[in-house]
Amino acid sequence: MLKVEQLQIQSAMIHRLDNQKEQNAGLDLSDLQLNMDDELRTVLETHTKNGFEDGRIRYAYFSDSDMNQVLTESYKILDDMQSQFVSGSKILARLLFNAMTNKRISAADIAICLANCNGIEYICLLKLDYKDNYISEAIDTPSGRYIGIKKLGSGWPQLGSKLQKAAFIKRSSDEYQLIILDRQKSKSDEVDISQFFQRKFLNVELIDDSKTNTTGFIKGVRQFVETAAITPEKKKSIFDNAVNLVVNTENINVTQFVESQFSEDLPEAERKLYIDSLIAEFERNGVRRLEFVKSQEIAQVYSRKRQIFLEGARLEIDPAIYNDSDKFILTRRRDASGEEIADITIKGLKIKKMD
Repeated sequence: MLKVEQLQIQSAMIHRLDNQKEQNAGLDLSDLQLNMDDELRTVLETHTKNGFEDGRIRYAYFSDSDMNQVLTESYKILDDMQSQFVSGSKILARLLFNAMTNKRISAADIAICLANCNGIEYICLLKLDYKDNYISEAIDTPSGRYIGIKKLGSGWPQLGSKLQKAAFIKRSSDEYQLIILDRQKSKSDEVDISQFFQRKFLNVELIDDSKTNTTGFIKGVRQFVETAAITPEKKKSIFDNAVNLVVNTENINVTQFVESQFSEDLPEAERKLYIDSLIAEFERNGVRRLEFVKSQEIAQVYSRKRQIFLEGARLEIDPAIYNDSDKFILTRRRDASGEEIADITIKGLKIKKMD
């Protein structure tokens, strides 16, 4: 996941990609950069920000980087925006249009923007699918006044709606080369991104991030409960809930988990502080997405044992025993100096004979 702290659209171009028309009749390319007033800039920045922060974004690398046309044109623009932006955006728009051969793919405008997000320059490709717009129309007739509906034509999605497809391309780094958003993958696609968008247009490999996200999720919770100003009982509850989520569910929704841990009865400012602090720990520990498929490898570790680290000792406990209060009780408290300590009670366990 990516939290947008600062975003500015510096330049933009709009091209029309109506693949419902025959051959190239639906490709209409602009020759001039977009004249942006405050309202239009806000529209583009809102769509871009929502795309960056969408819980379904995936991180990726370009395949065949020496021959990848999307990568080549994007880097030309980033290297020399003044002379390359217009021609480069036309090439990017044509590449996307050529990939939209299937008539089931929605016709759209493509907004190609040069943006600065959190201090990093991105080429932003926003596929803005057409939506039919209607307006009421009043007519005086001999029989009386009639109010009906007429179609105005196709328009952009409203600001409150989810952006369906986008790509955000930056200079190469050790982390990733681009971020992809796709909320329209077909039922036949086995991955998170439509094949035409991932392969035919962008030609990228998605980063397999299930293990990174699952590990970062557990570490983030662990570090939060170590420092948060909440009761020991609440700390244990949050950590146990996180582990149970990893063990028992396939998909981890970070937002739902965080919001469920703090009662709505808390003062709004206090609840927001806890939520923001926990999400910040996830980000610091490498959680990239607000929703991800868990790592089966990590889940199996926690399904076999629970670990408790103490000064001078480490306990590994079977989950069935850990959750059985008749056999195991862990009580966290603070001593006279304010340091957190633990009282552990273990009862009624059979002694296993050692070979």
